[in-house]
Amino acid sequence: MGQPVTLQPADQGLLGELDAQGEGAAQLRQWQREGRELAFVYARSLGGLMQTGRCKISKLSGQYTTIDATGSRLVILLEGASYELGPQQFFTPGLAAAFAVPGVAVRLANHDWFFLSAETMPGQAVELLAPGWPRVR
Repeated sequence: MGQPVTLQPADQGLLGELDAQGEGAAQLRQWQREGRELAFVYARSLGGLMQTGRCKISKLSGQYTTIDATGSRLVILLEGASYELGPQQFFTPGLAAAFAVPGVAVRLANHDWFFLSAETMPGQAVELLAPGWPRVR
């Protein structure tokens, strides 16, 4: 994070679709081009589903993205989505503390929320986790 996104000529077709979404969409494209492994959270607006894990963006267009996660593939419709580049607040179990994770938040047209980050869990969050919780690296 914090580095400017350099657009390549090959991105022009995709960015023609995504340029209205600004830096968040451009960051997703850069991560896809780099083949970067990302952390993700997908949450349904009405609850009932929250999926987290590690993934790579395999396809990305103005209409949808496909991410390959451990043992599964998610296809997420992006049409009508809004993107926000910047940190999002996450809480420790028991809501005792919060920490900011940099990344791209995608608010989907169906009101679901999708978040991707190239960062690992902040050190302060690891230290706040209860003893015996698995450590994410």
